[in-house]
Amino acid sequence: MKKIIVTGKGGVGKTTVIATLARLLAREDNKVLVVDCDPSMNLAMTLGVPLSAVMPIAEERANIHEELETSMDDGHEEIEGLIDEIIDDYIIETDDGVKLIVMGTIPYGGSGCLCSSIALLKLLIGYIRSEEHDFVMIDSQAGVEIFGRGLASEFDFSLVVTEPMPKAIEVARHILKLSKDLGVKRQIVIVNKVEDDTDYAGISRQLGCSEVYPVRYDHRVIEADKKGVLILDYVPQAPVVDDVKRIKEEITGV
Repeated sequence: MKKIIVTGKGGVGKTTVIATLARLLAREDNKVLVVDCDPSMNLAMTLGVPLSAVMPIAEERANIHEELETSMDDGHEEIEGLIDEIIDDYIIETDDGVKLIVMGTIPYGGSGCLCSSIALLKLLIGYIRSEEHDFVMIDSQAGVEIFGRGLASEFDFSLVVTEPMPKAIEVARHILKLSKDLGVKRQIVIVNKVEDDTDYAGISRQLGCSEVYPVRYDHRVIEADKKGVLILDYVPQAPVVDDVKRIKEEITGV
């Protein structure tokens, strides 16, 4: 089982990349679990799931924490079985067989941050059975906070999505540093919305990362989003889909 965290500055196209990548992996008979940890909860809609069908874990985190604490007294097998049940209860199967879990958002003003939800997610991932999933992918909230909670510790991949713009690149630089601190095994930078004159080789030098992959700009991504579909369905042969396929091949070692 490979664990992947996908992060980046807000608005760089992270959700489109992870949704396309997850479905391409699933089409090759991989068992893919995606966890939407972004409070905006856009990933569900991008994967074709209406928000009315979503059951966010965050809304029941207090009860889940209580159940887990009780099970911890009964040993490893008991808590592992309970986590299997929790995951099964909240999984939504999406297009191409991708399985989705949504952590949820802040329910009302003054209700605090999502720290306890991230702590719960970290615990759940730690007990996921490797035989149940080939890939577990985390769609992180924008920015770097999630790394401060140690969620990606010892993950296999950090996919850092950026635009070829100074502010986004600076966020990417910080993310790369934090993911290295946590022992993520491999860092891949995805430069999204690349146009012909973009110096993504220069971006690689700025970030000090040798694994930098461009995803070409395509106005049809926006058209697809307006129609409520993913570019993979709207224009399957689009250059952006080909570019994400290259990233998939790097992750799978093909």
